[in-house]
Amino acid sequence: MNITLKNGEVKSFRDGMTVMQIALEISEGLARAACAGMIDGEVVDLRTPVTTDCELAILTFKDNSGKAAYRHTASHILAQAVKRLFPKTKLAIGPSIEEGFYYDFDAETPFTTEDLEKIEAEMKKIIKENHKIERFELSKAEALELMKDEPYKVELINDLEDGVAISFYRQGEFTDLCAGPHLISTGKIKAYKLLSATGAYWRGSEKNKMLVRVYGTAYDSKDELAAHLERLEEAKRRDHNKLGREMELFTTSE
Repeated sequence: MNITLKNGEVKSFRDGMTVMQIALEISEGLARAACAGMIDGEVVDLRTPVTTDCELAILTFKDNSGKAAYRHTASHILAQAVKRLFPKTKLAIGPSIEEGFYYDFDAETPFTTEDLEKIEAEMKKIIKENHKIERFELSKAEALELMKDEPYKVELINDLEDGVAISFYRQGEFTDLCAGPHLISTGKIKAYKLLSATGAYWRGSEKNKMLVRVYGTAYDSKDELAAHLERLEEAKRRDHNKLGREMELFTTSE
């Protein structure tokens, strides 16, 4: 099959090779940096087989969709760490967002600052363990059986159409309902930080239960993460100074 690459070059590859295998044939460096793929404009998992002539881009952290896959993987590592430390916690959802990721949990008690530190430490262990991340699909009935102890996942599965294969991702002892895409292994995450824990209603409705939402961010290097955290601190300082000036004006006017 003939593949048109991001730079316009056309190369021939064996039919059925995965996006990751193609990236590896192009260069080992590209394969190491790969976060996801894009086939004819559609973002796909690195494990996706390519079976026809197409345009293919290997997405890295420099690409928005590659960055999203990277941070989505970090959210799964967060959830795995929480389940290890707090086994009775129930899982809700954990997407990537513009500058990071979050995961919603139904926890027995809200997470403290000390809890977040413990979770971060457990995430470090999971990254060091470098679990292979595997994608698999189940029927709706099989998916419901697998997630029977996770009520929020059961609700999400029941919302899906009948007869459609439902995808999951597994890393070590942890499995999550997820459309993906994800990195190849947990060890690919290089720098991360949990930022806060706050309340969030399930599915954004005040009629539903209040969950614990843990926010975090992840970067492809420690330097990038440090720069981002410094920007956050600077924004906090500006907000604090602005509030101080407003309070001073209010006091003066009195």
